[in-house]
Amino acid sequence: MKLQTICLRNYRLIENAEIHLETGTQATILVGPNNSGKTSLVESVAAFLSGNIRSFAISDFSIRTQPAFTAFQKAALSGQIGTSSLPPLPSLQLDLNFAYDDSAEDLVVADSLLMDLDETSSEVRFRIELQSIIADELAFAFKAFHEKYPKRDLRDFLATKLAQYYDFRYFKVAKDGAVQSIPSDKVASLIERLIRVDFLPAQRHMEDQEGTRQATKLSRLLNIHYEHRYKSTQPDSYEELETAVREQAEELTIKYGAAFAELKQALQTFGYPETPNLSIRAELSASAIFKDNTRVFYAAELEPIGGAEAVPYELPERYNGLGFKNLIYMVLQLKAFRDEAQSLDGPRPRVHLVVVEEPEAHLHPQMQTVFLNKAQSFLEAGTPGGAQLIITTHSSHIAATSGLTPVRYFRRKGSRATVKDLMTFKDSRSSEDQKKAYDFVAQYLTITRCDLFFCDKAILIEGAVERLLLPPMLLLAEKAGIDLTQAYLSVVEVGGAYAHIFREFLQFLDVPALVITDLDSIDSSRKKCPVSQGVSTSNATLKAWLPGQSVLGDIRAAQPDDCTDGSIRVVFQVPEADGRPCGRSFEEAFCYANSEWLIANNRALLGTGDLFNYATAGDLEAAAYSISFPKVDFAIDLILNNGWKTPLYISNGLKWLSEQRG
Repeated sequence: MKLQTICLRNYRLIENAEIHLETGTQATILVGPNNSGKTSLVESVAAFLSGNIRSFAISDFSIRTQPAFTAFQKAALSGQIGTSSLPPLPSLQLDLNFAYDDSAEDLVVADSLLMDLDETSSEVRFRIELQSIIADELAFAFKAFHEKYPKRDLRDFLATKLAQYYDFRYFKVAKDGAVQSIPSDKVASLIERLIRVDFLPAQRHMEDQEGTRQATKLSRLLNIHYEHRYKSTQPDSYEELETAVREQAEELTIKYGAAFAELKQALQTFGYPETPNLSIRAELSASAIFKDNTRVFYAAELEPIGGAEAVPYELPERYNGLGFKNLIYMVLQLKAFRDEAQSLDGPRPRVHLVVVEEPEAHLHPQMQTVFLNKAQSFLEAGTPGGAQLIITTHSSHIAATSGLTPVRYFRRKGSRATVKDLMTFKDSRSSEDQKKAYDFVAQYLTITRCDLFFCDKAILIEGAVERLLLPPMLLLAEKAGIDLTQAYLSVVEVGGAYAHIFREFLQFLDVPALVITDLDSIDSSRKKCPVSQGVSTSNATLKAWLPGQSVLGDIRAAQPDDCTDGSIRVVFQVPEADGRPCGRSFEEAFCYANSEWLIANNRALLGTGDLFNYATAGDLEAAAYSISFPKVDFAIDLILNNGWKTPLYISNGLKWLSEQRG
């Protein structure tokens, strides 16, 4: 049996989302910017399945439920209590859709959720709903509360009394949406046989400091491993170890007797009674030793010093790097999850869902990739009885390693979150051109470890010069009142020949994006030429996307709206002022915007200063098109020197992007 989908409604940012899970060997990867609902989704599953109403608070109800609370409040205060006109209160709802096979173990559990006898069906749906149970009593109680505290509303009242007026209801759901209630006395047993959820949070607190009296998390995990390894799978070895420890305890008891003899005599002088006789014994067990006294050490690298033979030595765990601590902890915890699930008394849950939150903490990119690959096989994903793995991450490396299809993209828009399935995006590519575009984007994101999934806004640029100069241009924009420094920007170096291929992907992600490209003017023989002599463009983005024109005059005459597609805008070179020349490339446009500065500062430009050895700004502008720029040297020269300004087409584009909601 596998968990296929999670459907969540009205919970925090998530108003209504359906998340498809991977059921094979791959993990499901949840990505998205901070506070976009990833953790809320996985926490909601555990909270609903716990059956503990105190796992929920009134603040867990989404903003969209506020009008329903307000309507109920108005009805309660207007005397509609006890009538059928009391409006319904909002509820929280979780649906879990399971696929099962014809094994006896699956069929026994699935039978509890079947709604029909359709032999072709192999899916069941389980619904948990947190709903109001005594609306009239709530209305009476709130009215009395409001009379005493007139400035407080219904949500304030429910903040401390949610458990009194809300409770869980459980249903099985048919394909057509019909529901049938499940008796509450059968729910605990059903959930126990159906699903187990283990959660490895991002805040793992792996400190293993010397001198601490409490067992660390690592030592507790080692004890869990010991309990399973010896008690469950090797009972004979367990008894041998326990016998050896008891023999040591008996020897210690004899020594304790001698050590505490003086204390016993002192107690007797204070009138301590002869009977009962004080006895001090050593109580030891292997379990207690593992639980409270196990520490992880690691062998230090051996180096002979002064010709002497290298002496092996070990260092405490606290001297180990955080990355290895995190990796060791996660491996032990994953093993503990599997061992506990497999050693349960009675029937095992048919689905074991393991959630790992942000495994990338303290891990360098290569370790992140290794963890993803190994965790999937370690949990036996895709095998009968194997766990299903969900990973929430902000790591572009993990997202890239997984490929696009298992990625579920979360994005926040105001007070609500949307969830998009990249498998759906792939399946929607029907034409050959769309399929090729998808393959290109998937390969590009994998190779470049692109962070588009985690940004507020994106900027697509032509090449290395723009990439190097974008940070100082953003600082110049900030000084001019155009603030993009507080947004999480993703800079994608893709070039005008390929930027249009990202069109549908950017639209799918719904990320505000600025595409900075070049006019790339050509003459009638399709050879590059100055803009003033050009008749068309060779730039695929301008022709195939925005403004969707190939004639140079039409492109240059395009208005900003003609170059905007929803939350995406394309910008290209424009004159710095009416009557001024227009550049074909970034470098040429930069010369027109900064001709006087380049001449005045040419000696400070160590890599490219000789290119600007002209008497007047007019002379430099006349030669700008024919200058052959060493691109990286030019960019570095500009980074190291201040006083220049951003070309107008880029500053206009940055201003537009700053006005878009991320």
